[in-house]
Amino acid sequence: MLGSIQTTVSVFWSYHMIVLYYQYHFTNIAFAFMYPDWVLFVNILVCAINIYFGIKLIRKRESLSNNLLFLSITIAIGFITNNFYYMV
Repeated sequence: MLGSIQTTVSVFWSYHMIVLYYQYHFTNIAFAFMYPDWVLFVNILVCAINIYFGIKLIRKRESLSNNLLFLSITIAIGFITNNFYYMV
């Protein structure tokens, strides 16, 4: 159950980051704040890794405690990269 939730959330989050990248570069929308490209790419990479570990948890090849530890670490990395400019 947790693996499917983790995979679903990661797929939607990576889709959101890909759409943001497309809107930043290929539309004429004026954004008040734009994430740098490296933040979008780090978020997509973190989502891809979370999808991989979510599938491993669904197939019972990864323990729940290891997966929760990794999930919390990747959420912390995502939080730090999304708020990098506010923390400096």
